[in-house]
Formats: sequence, structure tokens, C-alpha cells
Amino acid sequence: MLETKLLNALKQEQSAYALQGLMQPNQRDAFEYGHRAGTVAGLEKAINILINLLKEDEDRENSL
Repeated sequence: MLETKLLNALKQEQSAYALQGLMQPNQRDAFEYGHRAGTVAGLEKAINILINLLKEDEDRENSL
């Protein structure tokens, strides 16, 4: 299913990006930390939007 692939790709990118930042904390300044935290939060927002859209579609199909 395309939706599952999209969701998994977003989650994988989020995890990899966060892990990369945690593995090299001594090479990061406060700005970089904030940037990375914002990016991870943005990916989380995208994941939640996708989940909500899928739920809305499922609910709409069930109500027909």
C-alpha cells in the first residue's frame, strides 16, 4: 500500500535524522540542535497529518 510506504519512509527518515544528531553532539552548537529538533518535530507533524488523512478516508468509507 502506498500509504504504508509513505508512513514508513517518514518514520525512517525521522529516526535516522535524530540518531545522526545524537551520535555527534560535540560537533553541534545550540542553533544546530534547535534546527534538528525542529526538523524532527516537522517530520512528526507530517506523520500525524498522514495518519489523520488515512483515518478520515477509512471513516468515510465505513460510513457509506
